[in-house]
Amino acid sequence: MRYLAININYKLDQDWYCKLGSIKDCHQYFNSLGPQHGPGVAIYDTEMKKYMWLDETYREDNARLNQIILDATKSI
Repeated sequence: MRYLAININYKLDQDWYCKLGSIKDCHQYFNSLGPQHGPGVAIYDTEMKKYMWLDETYREDNARLNQIILDATKSI
């Protein structure tokens, strides 16, 4: 699975990511989430090591988002 669909719920201090095979799958994943999961914040390409989509509020360097990606890609 090439892409990470990442969402963060700051209210509950939780974050999630899902490894998926396409950008379309990532958008479907975001659409399937309920409000308790928080908004989708990024789609990250693990092969190219860059964001394919990043919510505008996360354009600045975000330590939490960076840590999620680091943790998710350790096993790849």
